[in-house]
Amino acid sequence: MSSKGTGLTLSLGIVAGFIGYILWQVTIGLDTKVDDVQTILTNSASGSTILQISTVLIILGLVIHAAGLINTKGTASSTSENIGIVCIVAAIGVWVTSSGLAVALVEMGEKYVALAGAGDAATAGSIQIAAGFTQSANVAATTVGGILAGVGWLFLGIAYRGRDAKGALSFIPLGWLALIAGLILIVSNLVVSPLVSIEVASQISGVSFILIVLWSVLRGIALIQEA
Repeated sequence: MSSKGTGLTLSLGIVAGFIGYILWQVTIGLDTKVDDVQTILTNSASGSTILQISTVLIILGLVIHAAGLINTKGTASSTSENIGIVCIVAAIGVWVTSSGLAVALVEMGEKYVALAGAGDAATAGSIQIAAGFTQSANVAATTVGGILAGVGWLFLGIAYRGRDAKGALSFIPLGWLALIAGLILIVSNLVVSPLVSIEVASQISGVSFILIVLWSVLRGIALIQEA
């Protein structure tokens, strides 16, 4: 892949994925707790079209971003860079797989609302229980992906420190940006999530994702300019 192609996939992929993530969060409800299965099902049914679009954006965006990231290999050639890229790609694999669980929740939500509206409380209750297990698996997968991504960006940050690779804004150090993003993800998933709440950890992780988007866009634009 050319330098321009790497830059485009690296930056546009993560932007598409981030937009999909924001759409998903807004549709489900920013203040909806992860264990509020009834609200999740109801909101999934009412916003099923938007959720389907957001899922496509997330999956395609992350896969395209992974392709661009893999093609940056050798920029900061080291063991840290190899570990970083492998962990990030593994995290993307986990997140893409867990998107299937999210799609299942949308389908369950539509059936749940239809059955509840028809007065079939027993069947609706069974769907709610099944959705609870699905949501638990989704949360677990998201956490595992977050930890892998955190470790990946931490090592990538270590690899880029002191290197000549620059972003579109040369005064922003890519090494420190990636390192901080990785540390935030690790702390939010390993410390904040079990000690405070998953919701707070998710909000803190959002800050890390913004830093990752910034890193990817800055590096992507720099690669495009080099082409």
